[in-house]
Amino acid sequence: MKNIIIGWMSALVCLSPVMTLAAPVVRTIRQSQASGETALLQTINVWNGHGIAISFYEVGERIQRVWLDDPSQILVDTDGCLEGLNQNCQNPGAGLIHLRRIKKVNIPGLPQASTTLLTVVTQSSTGERKAYSFRLAIANGTPKYSQVVISNDVDSKKEPRPQLQPLVTTIKTVNSLRNGLAIAIRNKWLNPDDELHQRLQKLITYLQQGDDLAAAADKAIVSMELVNKLTLMGENARIQNREYIKPRLTKF
Repeated sequence: MKNIIIGWMSALVCLSPVMTLAAPVVRTIRQSQASGETALLQTINVWNGHGIAISFYEVGERIQRVWLDDPSQILVDTDGCLEGLNQNCQNPGAGLIHLRRIKKVNIPGLPQASTTLLTVVTQSSTGERKAYSFRLAIANGTPKYSQVVISNDVDSKKEPRPQLQPLVTTIKTVNSLRNGLAIAIRNKWLNPDDELHQRLQKLITYLQQGDDLAAAADKAIVSMELVNKLTLMGENARIQNREYIKPRLTKF
């Protein structure tokens, strides 16, 4: 039993240095940090014997082309064929780039430098194209990360919830709509049994639930032109009624 305990403790001692050397795997770079007018040249280190992956999965963009200014020390691979890298690529597109450091190869005409520029052209599902630029640097020592993730500038989990329509505005709009509906029915412009009347009632319900006027009209399948006419008609009737009652009240 004593020998088992000693062996178990020895195993922990052997493992502990490996555990302390563990480093974060992922480094995150926002889209605006590497592409567009506000971008700054991001440096990505490539360590000896330690590959680096640049992932565009999170932003949902397809890599179309890749340029590496100095290929003498770094090899580029992707998870799909690309224009310029594969002559037989019929449908270019990838989501991830893998970089691997190699022993320097002397290429005539290339200047001696410890860094090089990686340019990536992507395309979104809507057809929008973007260009990303990264400075690749040869590094020594312990690797700090294994993957670089390009992420959206706005975290979907932290997006502000849409604000509900202000209560005062909603009450005013609902009252004006109801007045307009009553006038339309009284003048036989609208039949209470018609489907249109039912859709207008749904619109009022959506408003009371917090939707703004445009969203409620869209969900109820009612044109904004009709909504505006009914609302204006109801509001004008309310104003006229108020102006009619006010002089009568002043007599008391």
